[in-house]
Amino acid sequence: MAVGNQATTESINNQLTSYSVALRTLCQNISNLNQYVGNMGTAGLELAGYDAADAASVINFAAILNTVPAVFFGTATQATQYNFSNALAPLYAGQ
Repeated sequence: MAVGNQATTESINNQLTSYSVALRTLCQNISNLNQYVGNMGTAGLELAGYDAADAASVINFAAILNTVPAVFFGTATQATQYNFSNALAPLYAGQ
């Protein structure tokens, strides 16, 4: 008897469905955040407590994050290699 769960067509199909739905949901949430902070603009973000430089950074990071959902939903293309992990590293907070 092998140790651990053995893969079956059902378990693999369940993982594919689960990850696909989770990715779609995450992409939609990121897209919503990007639209929200974009609509606020730097002035609205400053009213929320950010200084001008940080407000601009929030809009920039949200736009970087939104590239993945835009490609996912077919509203953008990513023609060149781009390291999203490096671009978003300042947001990781050591995690």
